Amino acid sequence: MRDHAIGHPALTDQPTGLANLLHFELVYSYLFQAGDRGVAMTVLLLSFGSDEFQASDPETLRVLGERMQDSTRTSDLTGHLGNGRLVVLLFCTNIAGGMIAADRIQQAVSELNLGRVAIGLAAYESGMKDPSELLEGADRALRAAEEAGGGIELA
Repeated sequence: MRDHAIGHPALTDQPTGLANLLHFELVYSYLFQAGDRGVAMTVLLLSFGSDEFQASDPETLRVLGERMQDSTRTSDLTGHLGNGRLVVLLFCTNIAGGMIAADRIQQAVSELNLGRVAIGLAAYESGMKDPSELLEGADRALRAAEEAGGGIELA
């Protein structure tokens, strides 16, 4: 599925080659409903030292996109949200699997020297009714990781 959608100009962030915000929102809003059917889902938000990331040359951004794709499964959706943030929708993945994915991603992108790497993770919980709840949990965890100077935080 990823190979068919990624690359389409309307769904792809051109600098990174990852899904763009529209692509992520369409897939996420659809798949969020699967949580009610017992399908595990974890959202991973990632940020870099903002100055370094924003000033990245096109080649570095392309390599970043490739590293992200190489370090995630084909069933995961990796996107560039803008403002120095990336997102990974880890479908059929609980929080423990999310930690494994976060470690793998952190290692893969840390070699690019884009500044400190901060990652926030949140897993779907049965009481969640609105897709924004899961994203807000991941965002809170990301902000905590950023305030700590990098690393991985859980919601």
